[in-house]
Amino acid sequence: MGEDETIETIKEIGKRIERLAKDPLESSTFFEFLYDAEKKELVPLTHIHETYDELIVKFDLPCVRREDIDIKCTDEILTIKARMTKGCRLTPFHSSKELEFERYRKSIRLPVLVDTDNAVATFKNGVLEIRLPKRSHGSEVKME
Repeated sequence: MGEDETIETIKEIGKRIERLAKDPLESSTFFEFLYDAEKKELVPLTHIHETYDELIVKFDLPCVRREDIDIKCTDEILTIKARMTKGCRLTPFHSSKELEFERYRKSIRLPVLVDTDNAVATFKNGVLEIRLPKRSHGSEVKME
């Protein structure tokens, strides 16, 4: 991120904090990390667990079929997209407007580098679990 982008990001955060401080219950800024109303996307609940040799990421995806899930992963970023079998309508308490959602979407920066070639995903009872082996950092150097 360049210096100009950093300054713009800081300014935008300042504007959002000001809006939230003026009226926290009426501000959609407080809840915008949960959904994107324009794209009709919800952000799924996510749990990340790290063991010695792998990273386990779980997403709650109710109303989704296995064939409607798209998973993309680099060694640093994991992105999931999933289409719901039926739309979901919600009326957030901060608004009188009803919102409709059709998809889930979330990208996360992984806390460690992973081996994407050996990743394994399972989907059961509305929970997507992705097991990502950690990538080793170099190899041992033997001394003569």
